[in-house]
Amino acid sequence: MARLGGGALLGVALLICLEVLLRMFRIGNMSVGTELGSYALALGATWSLAYVVLERGHVRVDVIARQLPQVPRIVLDLFALSSLAVVGAVLTNGAWGMVSTSLRLGARSNTTLGIPLAIPQALWTLGLAWFTLVAIGRTIQALRALLARDIGEASRIAASPSADDEVEEAIAETNSRLGKSE
Repeated sequence: MARLGGGALLGVALLICLEVLLRMFRIGNMSVGTELGSYALALGATWSLAYVVLERGHVRVDVIARQLPQVPRIVLDLFALSSLAVVGAVLTNGAWGMVSTSLRLGARSNTTLGIPLAIPQALWTLGLAWFTLVAIGRTIQALRALLARDIGEASRIAASPSADDEVEEAIAETNSRLGKSE
């Protein structure tokens, strides 16, 4: 989904470039890039949220948490991950309400395209729902690991990567690309 969202952004960027060229050479005048761009931006954002959870790329200010002992730190990490799931659920619920209202009203965009608003809103909501499900799944995985007293696994799932983790990952990726074994 993250790649599809990124592809949508790239497609809209190309469309906007085409619009600019058409205007510059006075060949024609299309004005759909702005509308499609706003839809693509919403999709690109929400469809990549789940990927960020899987890659542990969510931003946290954890200067103090890094100083705590391992168990309290993983409890805070688990709280942060579960908070993402709760926020996702609230956002998904609100987005679904918006989609159902647009469907009920038959709302359309106020542009030359006249797109039924429920279509981009439903795709946006799908991204939020997927993010929520992934965050819930990761929370459950981390909680199971914590209950099994596998602190390392719980941390691998829920914690933001440290600078050392990121360096190790970069070295492993470089070695992988060069065909070296670790």
